[in-house]
Amino acid sequence: MKAVTTEQIRELDQRTIAAGTSGEELMERAGYAVAKTAVEFLKRRDSRSALLFAGKGNNGGDAFVAARHLAGAGCEPTVVLLCRRDELRGDALTHFQRMVGVKIVEWPCELETAGVIVDGLLGTGLSGDVREPLASAIRFINHQPSTIVAIDIPSGLDSDTGEVHGSCVRADVTVTMGLPKIGLLKPAATDFVGRIEVADIGLVETDVSSDVELITREDIHLPARRRSAHKGDFGHLLVVAGSEGYTGAPVICAHAAARTGAGLVTLAVTREIYPIVASSCPPEVMPRPVTLDELSPSFLSQFDAIALGPGLGQKAEMQKAVWKLVTSAAAPMVVDADALNALAQSVAALKKVHGRMVVTPHPGEMGRLVGKSAKEVQAQRWEIALGFAQEYGVATVLKGAGTVVADQSGELWVNSTGNPGMAKGGMGDALTGIIGALLAQGMSPAEAARAGVFVHGLAGDLAAEKHGERAMLANDLILNLGAAFGTLD
Repeated sequence: MKAVTTEQIRELDQRTIAAGTSGEELMERAGYAVAKTAVEFLKRRDSRSALLFAGKGNNGGDAFVAARHLAGAGCEPTVVLLCRRDELRGDALTHFQRMVGVKIVEWPCELETAGVIVDGLLGTGLSGDVREPLASAIRFINHQPSTIVAIDIPSGLDSDTGEVHGSCVRADVTVTMGLPKIGLLKPAATDFVGRIEVADIGLVETDVSSDVELITREDIHLPARRRSAHKGDFGHLLVVAGSEGYTGAPVICAHAAARTGAGLVTLAVTREIYPIVASSCPPEVMPRPVTLDELSPSFLSQFDAIALGPGLGQKAEMQKAVWKLVTSAAAPMVVDADALNALAQSVAALKKVHGRMVVTPHPGEMGRLVGKSAKEVQAQRWEIALGFAQEYGVATVLKGAGTVVADQSGELWVNSTGNPGMAKGGMGDALTGIIGALLAQGMSPAEAARAGVFVHGLAGDLAAEKHGERAMLANDLILNLGAAFGTLD
């Protein structure tokens, strides 16, 4: 889904209104979408109370609509006005006058804790730092234990750059209208936007030009599975992983691959760790003891895709084996972890594998590949991922909050799923297995990377709902892959 600038979204609004949909109707649709999300969270919290903070602009009008629908759904909404009533104009005033069964108060005031807070203070037209009384309202919102739902963009966030203008609402979810604003996807905005939901309000979206996209369900097209299919139709994946002291990573990677639908998964590990790995593998995975010399072109030719790297270690002989495998295998592959560290020693050789590889570095690994610190990588996530993909001709997944996918086409995709509970060991190994399995099923490197990060994050979100972000483990994510795929099939 294309991400747009402030100027582009204004043009789309104007085009839609010119085509016959009034601004009043667009506001009605936007407010209804916000109310639906608010009701979902109220149910989760077993609460009926909602505070809706409203400024005098269109975001305030959206909040008025949402308040009306919340009241109609049996909730107890309170609108907190950050302007005088005589300052309201146009569509916002129309919807303010339509509110029925809604308590209205003016800021500053004493407020009780609510299950949900809706932020309708400021929108995409912000210029300059947030001033009072809005700044104090934002501080109040951020100190509440409520679930915070931002309308279109968190108040105080620049919709083009993602930078904060003095103060900014820290939302749990942002319901953005029509198309995602590019500022919501910027690395600087990560701690403020929460989960992004895109509400279809009927904008006329023809001729939208953008090199940045948000990965959503609608962008994922998985390989079809015919009724007459057999396991050979869904590919044979080779996982090359593990070393002494790192016996969990290969099992996690292969288990995730099996859950992602590869017809066959062979897990190649050194003979030293084979007994430990074999005893831990799920029965659907075929562990196989190998020597490094056995990873020959003829051996590799048996497989439709290769997943390389989790837990391999950094011994010299293993790093040589990585280079041999990368340069001699004809099958598409996903490369992660210690295999990336091996490639970093002579990264220019990656140009020999043009078009058939996915690399999945975290910021530290990417830093080693491009000769920068992890901090420098984090400061230029989009530019570095895209530059690397274009220079070496490989699909590049730069992991972290707002995982970035880039390829040589010059386009960049930002993932919309995932949560902080995934910042722990084993999660990257699972992603490698997922992408490897999708490659084995015939997806291109870029397609497998986009689908892989989306499903990985979605399974992580489902695991967090069941176990909590603090307690969830990589295996919990893997066990939720079925439910995650179920939302796509």
